Amino acid sequence: MSRSLPQNWIDGSLHTLNVMRDLGWAGSIIHPSLSIFRQKPSAKSRKTKNLQWRFLPEQADDPRPFAGRTNRGQGKRLSIEGTCGTTDPWEAVTIALAASQERWRTLHQQLEQHQLEQGQALSVYWERWYTHEEQQPRNNRNRWLSDKRNLWHGPIGIGLQPWATTKRVERISSNDFLEFFLIIRKHCEVKGASVEETRRQYKTLIRNLFREAKADFPALTCPQFPDIKKQVRSSCKSENHAFPARESGRRG
Repeated sequence: MSRSLPQNWIDGSLHTLNVMRDLGWAGSIIHPSLSIFRQKPSAKSRKTKNLQWRFLPEQADDPRPFAGRTNRGQGKRLSIEGTCGTTDPWEAVTIALAASQERWRTLHQQLEQHQLEQGQALSVYWERWYTHEEQQPRNNRNRWLSDKRNLWHGPIGIGLQPWATTKRVERISSNDFLEFFLIIRKHCEVKGASVEETRRQYKTLIRNLFREAKADFPALTCPQFPDIKKQVRSSCKSENHAFPARESGRRG
């Protein structure tokens, strides 16, 4: 690797050094875009003298959510980066090479864990449960199925909640339900709908999905539904974890 630095880096007009192009690195590297850089002075943040490293993988290879795009995939892609902890460019290169490899491994491990979680998320059991229920004869079948799809896919549907699509069903907690039922309450207050009845419908569906998941997780129990005191009658304050029999839906 060349031991000479570009003059414009030395005089301060260049703020980024590509590890391969500018520093002559010819060995293994995480990505050709790997660079070390110094942050430009900013009025909003404290400038650090320590050098940073960054690289931007191909979008198809990026293991990060939304391939590193901000705004849930609608914004620009951000580089993967970290600190070198030194002001010396040659020391920084050594650190950047090792740190970028380690970050890449960590990101792939997180991706694998995320995929595992998704494969055991409540959404999996929604699909399974709905497919089964779709085949069952019942009165007002189309209306019944439409109501269940709305509970999952609607404006405040369960399917929009991260805990239902990205978290393993065993890890869903009462706190997840608390946040969800607060959303339901606010929505019902705006729409003038019954909070109690809407909560009841969501609880029934959630219990059925947890019951569906018990085939894969025999010890699974549905977390306790939180008590939202506002607009909740006293008769609804106590709830247990028992799984009811599968909702037949045969009534109109």
